[in-house]
Order: sequence, then structure tokens, then C-alpha cells
Amino acid sequence: MKKIWLLISLLSLTPLYALAVGVNDIHNIFDAVEFIKKAVRFDSITIKSDVPYDLVQWAIKKYCPQSAVDQAAKELEPLREVWVASITKPGINKSLSDRFDMVKWLILEQKKDNQYRYCKDSYLLFSILKTTQELYTWEKDPKKTNTKTNNTQNKSQETKANSESHNSASTKKLNFTFTHDTSWLPNDAKKSFSETTENYLQEIMADLVDINILDKNDLKTLNNKIEVTYQQSCNVTEWTFRVIRNKQTGAYTFKEIKLIIAYCDKNNTPERQKRHVQQILAHELWHYIYFFKDKNPSKFSEICWDNGKMNCLPEEFVSNYAKKSKEEDYAESFAYWYLYNTNGSSDNEHWAAPDNPINRRARYFEELFEEEEDDDDDEK
Repeated sequence: MKKIWLLISLLSLTPLYALAVGVNDIHNIFDAVEFIKKAVRFDSITIKSDVPYDLVQWAIKKYCPQSAVDQAAKELEPLREVWVASITKPGINKSLSDRFDMVKWLILEQKKDNQYRYCKDSYLLFSILKTTQELYTWEKDPKKTNTKTNNTQNKSQETKANSESHNSASTKKLNFTFTHDTSWLPNDAKKSFSETTENYLQEIMADLVDINILDKNDLKTLNNKIEVTYQQSCNVTEWTFRVIRNKQTGAYTFKEIKLIIAYCDKNNTPERQKRHVQQILAHELWHYIYFFKDKNPSKFSEICWDNGKMNCLPEEFVSNYAKKSKEEDYAESFAYWYLYNTNGSSDNEHWAAPDNPINRRARYFEELFEEEEDDDDDEK
């Protein structure tokens, strides 16, 4: 209790007596964070304000489950790397200010119906808010800029050089067709939501090239044929994959992929947004793999399908949607497998039992990529 009084009184933002009255009413993380927000007038802070990050961290540590704190700490660095990489140099101060306001808005809009999620999101959001403010400070302070920014640039250049030497195709950006109707988005989120979505999409494409799932020819085929629209929704959105089949030869021709990226006012955290983008793009791209890259997809279908009929238990599918058809099972299973391998998904119980059909699907994808790598080596 004394620690709360000391930290807030140093900020000189509100009378100590008022804080003392509030402290006695704190019994959980929801009350603690709300108390801090009111004490520092959080809704009116700007990127130039003093923000009590240490106090928030103390409250999270005191009132939150350790599992939520550990999970947030695990997710923070990958999230922070993507966040920092998405910030471009032109007009950086304005961009940083907009991003700060967007994260602040997400913090203010947090739901208080799940303690674990609230704790994890608070940890992540306040950490990203702090990172954004620090970037703004470094940009304004020439001394800090010379050290921190130069180190960041050097590291970025090394990463870029390594990526280019590993696979030049991974650095090639794909041209998505965006319908940037963001008039319905909150003002603070208009620019940042679009920018982060585009960055997530490009990151996924580059990653799929780096792990030898896609190649340069695939990028040429997909270029300008993936359309992205935004929709205000907290429910599952729809997306489509279109091919045309020649009736005479039976051959398929790829036409387009349409993605709908949902924005949920209630819980659109950077983590949720990235996972949403990853899942739907991975799902639709795996339809592409099914038709144009996998030489014998019927082997996958043998795991849980017999003449188009499901022969596995409902719990042996990664999602309800996967039970719709063998093609959707293929796409959904890859999306989950990809998310698990890239994010350390909490769905890891799916892969625990060696003979579990879900585990057999995972092995199928792993062996498929190994075969593709061997084919590439033979060609060389």
C-alpha cells in the first residue's frame, strides 16, 4: 500500500488524500488498474505525458495469476518486434502519436469479464504503449537517437541481409488489393489498423517462403490476386478461395483469394488482430497448396475421410469448420498447425498423442515440406 502512495505522489497528479481513500477499495486487478487510470487521468494523457508504467506492472504482479503474466511475457517480444518494424520513418512523430493514442484507446476499452485475458492484455498493451513512447523520446532526443536508433538500424540491416542471403524471394513484397474503407473505424485506429494488417500479411507471406512452403513462382501467381477488405465484426467472418476447373481436362486455374479482416471494438488487441490475419490467410493459402502444390492430397484425406464421408470423431478435428469437407479439413488443419509452430499456440494438446488424427495431420504437413525441400535440392 505504501508503494502505491509513493509512486503516485511522485507524479503529483492528484491529492494524496484522494488516493488513500481509493487504495482501501482495491481488491482485484480490475479495481487496481481502474484506480490507476483515474489517479493519473489516463483518458487525457498524450505521448508526452508521464505514465506510471512501474505502478501498473506492480498491480499486475500483485493481483494477476502468474500464468497470465508468464504467457504475456512470452508473447511480448514477438509482438514488440512487429510493432516497431511497422513504424516507417516518414512523418514518424505523427505516426507514433497516432499509435500511442490507438493503444491508449484499446486500454480504455478493455472488457472486465475475464481476469486472465484482462491481465495478459494489460501487460501487453501497457508494454507496447511504453515502447511507443520510448521511440518518440528517442526520436526527439538526438543523444538517445544516435545510440538506440543506430543500434536498431544496424540490427535491422543485419536481419535484412541475412534474410536476403537465405532466400531472396522472402524479401519480395506481394501486391495485395486493399479496399481501404475505414470510415467506420475509430479515428485513433484508422491508420494503424490498416498499416498493421498490411504488415502482418506481408510478414506471413515472407515466412511461408522462408520455410519453403511457397516459392517465387507462387508469389507471381498470387500477386494482385488477393483482395483484402475490412469489416466491423466480433464474430467469425467469411473468406473465399476461387478456382476454375476445365471440364474437358479437369485442370484447375487459380482465380483469386478474398480476405475479410474483422475489427472488433471490444477486444481488438494487436495480438488478436495478428492471430486473426494469420489464421485466415494461412487457411486460404492452404486451399492453394491443396490444388496446386500437393501432388497427392488424397493421402491427407485418408486420415479422416472415406468417399467424402467423415470417419473420425468430432473431437479429432481442429475446428467445427474442418468437419465441413476434406478440403476445409485440409485448410483448417494447416492454419492451426502453422499457428502452433509460429506462435507456440495454447492448442498444443492437439499434438500430444502420436496416433491422434490431429497429430497425424501435423506429421503429414511436416513430411510434405520435407519432400518439397528434397525436390528443390534435386533440381539444384
